[in-house]
Amino acid sequence: MKIMLTGAGGPAAISVWKSLDAAHTLYMADMDARAPGLYLVPADRRLVVPRGDDASFPSAVLKACRERGIEALISTVDAELVPLALARTEFEDAGIRLPQASLETLRLCRDKLALLEHLKSVVPVPAYAVLTEATPALPAPFPWFAKPRGGSGSRDLTLIENADALNAVPRDGSMLIQEYMPGEEYSVDVFVRADGRCIAAVPRERMKTDSGIAITARTVHAADVIDVAVRAAQGAGIRGVANVQFRRAADGVFKLLEINPRFPGTLPLTAAAGVDIPKLLVDEIEGKPLPDTMMPFSELMSVRYLTEKFVDPQEWRDLAA
Repeated sequence: MKIMLTGAGGPAAISVWKSLDAAHTLYMADMDARAPGLYLVPADRRLVVPRGDDASFPSAVLKACRERGIEALISTVDAELVPLALARTEFEDAGIRLPQASLETLRLCRDKLALLEHLKSVVPVPAYAVLTEATPALPAPFPWFAKPRGGSGSRDLTLIENADALNAVPRDGSMLIQEYMPGEEYSVDVFVRADGRCIAAVPRERMKTDSGIAITARTVHAADVIDVAVRAAQGAGIRGVANVQFRRAADGVFKLLEINPRFPGTLPLTAAAGVDIPKLLVDEIEGKPLPDTMMPFSELMSVRYLTEKFVDPQEWRDLAA
């Protein structure tokens, strides 16, 4: 199958490439000609595209896919998901599959407040409030966390340790104030079949992070975490892949942080533990039978480090041009 992966500058696209490259013809795309993942494929399979939030992004990618005979487009960039979902009909009319969640689910996961409101009767969620001028005094004791209501990941996450720090947070309704949870954090890689059955849920403990990326992690057989992850994913309407994040609160309960309806960057550990999620996704696209029960996995630990690939600078010049 001819598959295009976007976000070639990030670890998620490279992780998907590791799973699928041996069996499929992969094209790599990114907005930056310096993106490392572009140089993992031959020069004629590299593509520079507009930013995901650029109005021209969907049409530019659709044109590129048509010209190359792409059969499936896998985006690994949060900002691209909604624009692609809005253009789903155009892609499917061209015979290009978009294996991602529905527009409704993508918008729900993008809005952290809406997600907590939607799932608070389904799974445990932290105490939270939207910060506005009308927001009453928040419960003591500090600390709390402040993060943008929209967006993804841990960008602009701020620890609020006292009233002075709280006063520095904008009160325009864009920021979510959330209970501080001091315990361990789990990212659960899940896969939900098109019929709504979850067949994979692999918890990974983020043991050490660097710039928001887990560089040391381990898979863990944690039945309670698996249970809440499956309920959260199904409650949010996830289809295909998602990464569901939890942290243990002071009361010992695992509470939902967020759901990322895309591939995470630590997929090689999940695959090595026995659940190759990119392969599951492509198998479903191709109509191959998928398991009917939860897939087993082993407990495994990984450490990550940088490596190098050396290329002729002319390859970058050609691509940038």
